Amino acid sequence: MIFRKHIPTYPLSQYIEHIIYANGPQHFPYLMELPDGRINLVIELRHHTTNTLFTEASFTKGDTAEPGFTGEHTMKHGWISGANAKAIVYKNNKDSAILSIRFAVGGFYALTKIPMSEIIHPGLEIELLLGSSFSRLYQRLVNETDIDKNFQHIESYFQNYIQDNSFETSIVKFIHTNIAQPIDWLVSRSGYSQKHLIHMVKKETGFSPKYLQRLQRFQNVLGSLRQANGQVNWASIAYEHAYFDQSHFIKEFIHFTGLSPLEYLNRSVASEHNKLLTDIQLF
Repeated sequence: MIFRKHIPTYPLSQYIEHIIYANGPQHFPYLMELPDGRINLVIELRHHTTNTLFTEASFTKGDTAEPGFTGEHTMKHGWISGANAKAIVYKNNKDSAILSIRFAVGGFYALTKIPMSEIIHPGLEIELLLGSSFSRLYQRLVNETDIDKNFQHIESYFQNYIQDNSFETSIVKFIHTNIAQPIDWLVSRSGYSQKHLIHMVKKETGFSPKYLQRLQRFQNVLGSLRQANGQVNWASIAYEHAYFDQSHFIKEFIHFTGLSPLEYLNRSVASEHNKLLTDIQLF
């Protein structure tokens, strides 16, 4: 597998955290994309290749059990993912070569001014949102053989969307920076009413501040699991991340992934590439 990660230059780095190029077969049938409040724009560089994702996954007990999927969407050239409250699952495509653009929380809206309500489901074709300008970008990308030049094409395209530096001091940046604070604290410091704050944050991220807090706590748990190297005390994890009890922790984990924490851990250690693709799990 060929894997390259590119960090955009400033000021685009405020909006886009990284761009990933991935090409090459994996011997796992599925890839799970975990929610964290961020948007991904995935671009398929092989013009005739079709990709499939599922918005709902159910798993029976056992590490080798076959999962069941619903909510199927098929995509070709470029599509949005990440604007999902729970994990989505891709059918692994061995004939795929992709560029994945990972936006900061609120970064996609800050650049494009497209409300998250217009992203009606994961897998929505990006051309429906960005129009012919993306079609022209896509042609440049598929005709280019140099990976670094493709990174440059993407940077140049989104640089044109930057109008000012207001994103640095935006309400979404404030919420994300202080996401561990209580909701009442966020409301009082924001200068907005709770209703208006929720409306603004949902418009720009797709989620309420409270749901973003749940996502952040879930991501913190994943970080703890990666650091544990398979030696996990589940009660300590639940306590460390301020869940009511272990039952609450397990319920939240299943809500986001469709897997129990133990099932997730067993699957996630199955591939070395999970250490690289921290927002994608192979299983």
